[in-house]
Amino acid sequence: MSYSLLSKYRTELMGIAILWVMLFHSFDLDMGHPILEWVRAAGFGGVDIFILLSSMGLAMSLSRREQSYSQFMARRAGRVLPAYYLVMVPYTVFLILTRGAPWSALIWNASLLYYWMRNVGAFNWYVAGSMSFYAVTPACFRRLRRSRHREAFTGLAILLGLLAGRVLMVDGFWYAMDVAFRIPIFFLGLLMGFYVLEDRRLGFRDCLFWCAWLGIGAAYLLLRGRGPYADYHPLCYLFLFTTVPMCLAAGWCFHRLPLGWLRRFFRLLGAHSLEIYLLNVSLFSETELLRRFASFGPSNRLYYLLSYAANIALALLLHQIVGVLRGLLPGYGGKSREAG
Repeated sequence: MSYSLLSKYRTELMGIAILWVMLFHSFDLDMGHPILEWVRAAGFGGVDIFILLSSMGLAMSLSRREQSYSQFMARRAGRVLPAYYLVMVPYTVFLILTRGAPWSALIWNASLLYYWMRNVGAFNWYVAGSMSFYAVTPACFRRLRRSRHREAFTGLAILLGLLAGRVLMVDGFWYAMDVAFRIPIFFLGLLMGFYVLEDRRLGFRDCLFWCAWLGIGAAYLLLRGRGPYADYHPLCYLFLFTTVPMCLAAGWCFHRLPLGWLRRFFRLLGAHSLEIYLLNVSLFSETELLRRFASFGPSNRLYYLLSYAANIALALLLHQIVGVLRGLLPGYGGKSREAG
């Protein structure tokens, strides 16, 4: 077994991630058991899976294909922004007409500066945050490729990322933490990209390391929330220790166990994860409005089951629309959709 599991089952892992994120956004869903409730409430960890797999895929892309910085960013923009604009523009207009957001929100959202400017009517942070990570990826990749001690370099980058997050928290810049929390996992993803490219075996020492790494995460989970600085030990840090082991374990399950139908389901979700996410944080975040048309008791389970189905169906349609629009663009027709 090797780290190539992360690449082979990357789409399925993204499917798990997007389903977990959807559960997280279902704030008043009654899961029926405290453990399940905790799993739902920790669903923002699905974003860490996205960041890990995305940076891994970007490292592999940069290694396999020589490309200028402008070409690299153009490919990323072409992958993400068409679907983003198709969802963002009508949703922002909806916020302007119904929630009193200013018309300038369209400018801030379209320029992707909304996350940093914190304007009224700002869209969900993920697209702006992802593009920020993309912007620094080539430089980080080149530095990591030149390094003879990639693990040490990654460890240093993780420590610096944790330090940056700590400074931002102490100084009250909580709005920037969606990105800051993911700096360490971003560098771990780059390292995983090199491991996949090298076809590195997942040997005994690797398994022992990731088990110990997971153990540190378990210790953090047990100790967090104690002491005078409890507010500065958020649950988000847990996923620095759990994301890689979780992805490796899930990849092993897809590889070894007869999960044919489940694998196909997660692959479907993963292949449309961007579109699902965009609709989930816009149209399907308007639960108060949607429940005027359908409400199914205090647990809301049937409501969310139907909304998930509608979310996925509309994401499939959005994917097709984006594909048609791409085909109409000069020089874009016939090009395959690149993951990451």
